Amino acid sequence: MSAATFTACGSCNRGGNGNDKDKCACGWQEYDITSKGCFCGTAIEGPIKPRPKLTRSQARFARYREVADCFENFRDFLRYESFKAKESII
Repeated sequence: MSAATFTACGSCNRGGNGNDKDKCACGWQEYDITSKGCFCGTAIEGPIKPRPKLTRSQARFARYREVADCFENFRDFLRYESFKAKESII
């Protein structure tokens, strides 16, 4: 009996970086190697796919999550960003 090895979703062939057409229900969106994974995954075969490019709204929300503690809510963050954009024009 062989010991099962843990494979993180980000480094699995069925995860977000993998090349398999049949994506895993658990890790299909995982691109970073974290503690999330399973014991039945396989290592990536072939080249690792690049991370998909974020849309403008996804990038804006990612910026908000980095500084979310500084704002009451997302709307306040949007007001701050629009104010900052207006200041840079002047």
